[in-house]
Amino acid sequence: MAAPQKDETASTEKDIKHISSKDMQIDSDAKHYDTVVLGGGKGGKSLALALAAKGVSVALIEEKMIGGSCINVACIPTKTLVASSKLVNAARLAAEEGFSFSGPAAGEIGAGVDVKDSNLKAALARKRAVVEGMVNAHWKLFDYTDNLDFFYGKGKFVSTKSIEIELNSGARQVVTGDKIYINTGSRPLIPSYEGLEECGYLTSTSIMELEKLPEHLGIVGGGYIALEFAQIFRRLGSRVTIIERGNHFLPREDAEIGNCVKQIMLDEGIEILFDSPIKSLKKNGDNTDIDLGDKGILSVSHLLVATGRLPNTENLGLETAGVALDSRNFVKVDSRLETNVPGIFAIGDCKGGPFFTHLSWDDYRILRDNALSGAGRTTEGRIVPYTLFTDPELGRVGMTEAEAKQAGHKILVAKIEAKTIPRAQTERETKGLLKAVIDAETKQILGASILSAAGGEIVSVIQVAMLAKMPYTDLANVMFSHPTMAESLNLLFAKVSEG
Repeated sequence: MAAPQKDETASTEKDIKHISSKDMQIDSDAKHYDTVVLGGGKGGKSLALALAAKGVSVALIEEKMIGGSCINVACIPTKTLVASSKLVNAARLAAEEGFSFSGPAAGEIGAGVDVKDSNLKAALARKRAVVEGMVNAHWKLFDYTDNLDFFYGKGKFVSTKSIEIELNSGARQVVTGDKIYINTGSRPLIPSYEGLEECGYLTSTSIMELEKLPEHLGIVGGGYIALEFAQIFRRLGSRVTIIERGNHFLPREDAEIGNCVKQIMLDEGIEILFDSPIKSLKKNGDNTDIDLGDKGILSVSHLLVATGRLPNTENLGLETAGVALDSRNFVKVDSRLETNVPGIFAIGDCKGGPFFTHLSWDDYRILRDNALSGAGRTTEGRIVPYTLFTDPELGRVGMTEAEAKQAGHKILVAKIEAKTIPRAQTERETKGLLKAVIDAETKQILGASILSAAGGEIVSVIQVAMLAKMPYTDLANVMFSHPTMAESLNLLFAKVSEG
């Protein structure tokens, strides 16, 4: 006698709970939607919710990160750790200025391994609580949004407009859509160093789950992720060494700003090895020995690899759908974010470009407006700001001095040190440099690099001025509240000289 057939619907009860508010049944027949969103990152989830709210039938597919990578393993958890490490550093600075503490915290500043591990555990506990709260909020959104069916599993194109979903329960479902949006994100790029796999390594995701503080953290790379984690773990008590194959930090940034960031890192006791390409790695007991050629052998207890990002575009069946990729396997899109296949779009990291959550959010707004009203919005002319969340922050928008000159602009340069800002002095946040580039003929701001306390907030004001095509003199003369960090714009744009 043949064995009884497994009841797939019964085994997917947990999944069905999170598929829709209507407890839809899963069967082998394809279900058609107006829109299918493959990946639940910032842009994808926002688009799915917005379209569903307007009566569009939507299938949203996400394999594991409810709410997207930003709230699970990227922006939110890392910035939570930045805040925790800043608290530890603030306590250390307070002790240096003669402040004392009572209770359990007394005498713990600069204490031994047990206290350092305790600080790490406290930081991780806060991080996990913040993440859990946001994830749970997204579960509720997906469960109770009309016109939205949420599939908890991995999707793959099986034709141009059909996606087969392997639910995390093991069951399968096929969905079709008039429009399909790819929002599968990116992951850390792991270089092919000899011995790396044998020695083991940390990524920007796994390092946030350590239960014990690294005695000596080696960091491969000198970009934004590397610098944020370098400062976090140095402040929590680790010895930190940055290994950079080039001869300077942050090649996309202004050279003066990059040098200032370097000095801030050095002042905090972070070791920096420039011109240090890795030859090979070898396990040495609990440590990893890194062969740096002429620079000798560096031995570390833990190794963080922060050398870039790769798109999550493999195993999606994109070749079946006919979707074109570039040489690095990012999805190719036009200014409307549409691929070479009509009706298939890409959002966020998977299409390349800067890997910023706010860029994915703007992608969503473009696609939302075009889908709902035929607005014809494009990515052309976007001014994309970003922030490096070290302490102090580096807020950046537009061109650097070198870029403006290369583009043929006759320029003016505004520049001040952060220590000249009254609020910076009161807050003991005097490290940094503020710099802006101005078109000498139009007097409009071409770009700015704000390395200071609240640098990300200050640069946002400059971004708005750029969008409004305001002359820099407006910011030089506007009345800001005193003493605030925004007031620094008065000081900055009063210090203008020929570039």
